[in-house]
Amino acid sequence: MVNEMEKYQIGDYVLYGVSGACKVTEIGTLSFGGPDKIYYSLKPVYDERSTIYVPVLKEDEISRKVVSREKAEEIVGTLKGIKPAEVIPEKETWDATLKSGNQEEVARMIVGLRTLRRENRKNHKGLNIAEERLLRDAERVFFSEMATAFEMSMEEVVQNLSISLDREE
Repeated sequence: MVNEMEKYQIGDYVLYGVSGACKVTEIGTLSFGGPDKIYYSLKPVYDERSTIYVPVLKEDEISRKVVSREKAEEIVGTLKGIKPAEVIPEKETWDATLKSGNQEEVARMIVGLRTLRRENRKNHKGLNIAEERLLRDAERVFFSEMATAFEMSMEEVVQNLSISLDREE
């Protein structure tokens, strides 16, 4: 039962939270112990064993559709010019940045965290647990969208784009 009022359709690729790129696989009625509601069933592209259910009434929790290949090429073209964030954003803003769908800001966080990790390793340290989690989430969001847009595996995209994100300043 597909309603024309739904913003996304089966087969669309969307960005959802820190799960990154997901494919809309179903739209239908489900009951989770309460009244039946219509849900989007989302499969994260990096982990097709998982399924995320988002009520159609809360579809604004889905950031947006995944960018086109052309837009992805444009984003990749800007990576070399991205300077690392001078200060890692406050923890309270991490989720908002990741869920914003602003790939330049997410890439800036990745570059900043990778730079910080590299600097810390010179002193035999690394990132703290929260920073490592943020880096992992940011990479998942960024690379899963690029992999979807380029129709490549996550591994290929990580390998190809890490050169632009890992550099000495």
